[in-house]
Parts: sequence; structure tokens; C-alpha cells
Amino acid sequence: MSSDDSNRISVTTNPTFGELFVASIIAIRYQGWLIILHTLFPLGGLFMIMTPFMGYRLGPVEIMMALVGFFFTPLITALAIWSSRRRNSLTHGPFTYVFDSEGMHTSGPSFSQTIKWSAIPRIRQSKRFIFVFLSPSRAACIPLRDVGDSGARERLRTLASKHTNFR
Repeated sequence: MSSDDSNRISVTTNPTFGELFVASIIAIRYQGWLIILHTLFPLGGLFMIMTPFMGYRLGPVEIMMALVGFFFTPLITALAIWSSRRRNSLTHGPFTYVFDSEGMHTSGPSFSQTIKWSAIPRIRQSKRFIFVFLSPSRAACIPLRDVGDSGARERLRTLASKHTNFR
């Protein structure tokens, strides 16, 4: 790690299942073209619900298909988070993220890794989370409540903006 401690930002977090679920749903908007895939299912459900206005009758199969369309993305997301947390020891927190001039250093109870800034394509901040993208569709989510005061967020923004796309 870098020896300059004044430019290091350290965040320790242990996100709950609910926070990971909300973060995963919010992260969809930052995943480029994948948002189209996640909108197709609710649009299909809406189409099924609208069929009575076109002269068709809704039966139990159509209602079930509409419900699957509306709840497909949240259901698959919740199942993926639950399955990952149940089977993978690397997903158990707490996690510590340290940002410095070298990159992001991540550690947990069973791992430690360094990701250089050149491998982080972008960082996005929403109202509740900071998403550090490691690939176009994979991101580490850090709840803003764990980052600290606005000074720490601004220091992180300044540091990250020197090396990657931060919005």
C-alpha cells in the first residue's frame, strides 16, 4: 500500500441482505445496455395485463405470466444474492475498502486483494451507495452511510477522479 496516509480513505462496511438487494437493483441503471434486458420482462407483464383492452380474456396462465414478468428481475436478484451469501465464504463481511493513489485495497475475513486504478473503469454514486465497477456489469457497492462525512466523500471523489471516471 502507499506510504502516504493523508490521501488514504478507509471504509469498513458489512452490508445486509436488504442493502445488497437494493444496491443490485439500483446498479442496473449503470450497466449500459443490460438495462434493456431488465426492462423487457416488466414490459411483457404490462402487455399481458393490457390484453383485455384489446378484446382478449385474461386467464390464470396469463395472470401468472404477467406476475412473472413484473417480478422476474427482483426475484432473480434476490435468489442470486441469497445463493452467493450461502455458498461463498468470500461474501461474508465485514469488508474494508481502502482507496489510495495505487487503487482500491479490499479485505475481508477470508481474503485480501488490491485492484489498481487502471482496472476500475468507472465509479458511480447514487443517493445511497457508491458503486466501484470492476467490469461493465460487476460492481462493489459501498453504502454511503459507512463512508463517513461529506469531507471523506469529497476526498474519495477527488482521488478517484484523477484515475477513473467518477460521477
